[in-house]
Amino acid sequence: MAQGSQIYHTEIHLADTDNGQYADLQFSTPQHPSETAERLVLRLLAFALLREEGLDFRKGGVSQGEDPDLSVHDLTGQLQHWIEIGTPTEERLQKAARHTPKVTVFTHDGLLRRWKSQHGGQLPVFDGWILCVQADLVEKLQQDLPRRIHWQLTVSGGILYLDTGDGHFSSTVTHCKSDRFPGADDV
Repeated sequence: MAQGSQIYHTEIHLADTDNGQYADLQFSTPQHPSETAERLVLRLLAFALLREEGLDFRKGGVSQGEDPDLSVHDLTGQLQHWIEIGTPTEERLQKAARHTPKVTVFTHDGLLRRWKSQHGGQLPVFDGWILCVQADLVEKLQQDLPRRIHWQLTVSGGILYLDTGDGHFSSTVTHCKSDRFPGADDV
């Protein structure tokens, strides 16, 4: 852990009726000094929404650039799911596709627009999935983010409902193959 990192103690009560995921998640994660609150919020949401057995944060924190932001390994230690946060480079996505059978990018619609503009008006081509929430949700959550986070998170009918104790928020959740992302031409 980098010196100056802040630790966030997180408790998320998850009820994802769309994917049949129900869990009480409790974990601590550091925020590296170079990591923005926006990126931290995306990591926390991704950890909950992409929940599966063996899901873990990057070893060594966000400063260790070679590993995925989140990952799933099987019992033999083989990487099974590579998860990137934000707007990874096309080279990084191709590397991920070479090393694992499943690749997912977790982002928000504002970053998705920026990502598209950085690639000449097209989303990077990769064999994987994009999971996208609305930017205003991330923007609201990153404001005054407490060091002890308690979220009630429900997903139903493609809508995320989040109660933080200080407010109630909602967002659409779009999840599909990268080459068929709805609205990719409009983003």
